[in-house]
Amino acid sequence: MSVLDHGFLFGDSVYEVFWWHHGALIQEKEHLDRLEASAQRLYMDVQFTREALVEAVQTTAAAAGASPDEDAYVRLIVTRGTGPLGLDFRQVPRRSLIIVVAPANRPAAEVVERGLSVAMVDRLRMSIKALDPRAKTGNYLNNVLALHEARLAGADEAIMLNAAGDVTEATTANVYTLRAGRLVTPPLDAGILEGTTRMRILGLCKDLGIEVSETTLRPDDLLSADEVFLSSSVKGILPVTAIDDRPVGQGSLGPGTRRIREAFEAAADAEAAARLA
Repeated sequence: MSVLDHGFLFGDSVYEVFWWHHGALIQEKEHLDRLEASAQRLYMDVQFTREALVEAVQTTAAAAGASPDEDAYVRLIVTRGTGPLGLDFRQVPRRSLIIVVAPANRPAAEVVERGLSVAMVDRLRMSIKALDPRAKTGNYLNNVLALHEARLAGADEAIMLNAAGDVTEATTANVYTLRAGRLVTPPLDAGILEGTTRMRILGLCKDLGIEVSETTLRPDDLLSADEVFLSSSVKGILPVTAIDDRPVGQGSLGPGTRRIREAFEAAADAEAAARLA
């Protein structure tokens, strides 16, 4: 990639992270839908067809030695492309495509059972009016710094609030609470990414008979919940067992989170099997 690529210079790019599972891209359509929607929010046309993108991923996975029997992390990036040095992108005619395939490093069973510690950091989530978080872009410094500040506090992950003090999301994951068997997650207008895994979880909960609400959450709602968990495409579902060094619920993987996680993993297995049948 040229050093004059706008993705490198300005973070002017969109991307998706896929879970390669048993040779299939899990929630392939949902990820590609979001890639195109992110590009539209940046006044960018992707230029590559979906078929070309999937073929490029499969070719890269094969070159990387990804076995159909294993999991892999796939990052697909479309940048604005190379053009004149400057912020004006009207003279950038052609997009650049970058694909990274790496080990999935999915959480081990003991990590799932133990859960994560999170910190409520002071760094706020990017405002919708500044850069809409529904666009999954290469401009990620907000999240990078929030995670570093959580690690400085001795936590595994950060929870970011918006300017109103409402819970938004973690640095690479959506946030959920369970209270009396009811699942609550922040609404999109809180300033969050519309996670593909989030979409699947909300559907699975309805199938499981779990009441779902997309409702504003305050920090105290997380601290007083029976269970809290995070979700992302490759890591799946992970419980939060401590917030700012205070235990959540019983301080371990709770029954509701376990049930939803098992349903999520089963859905991915079924999708991969159906895709490759």
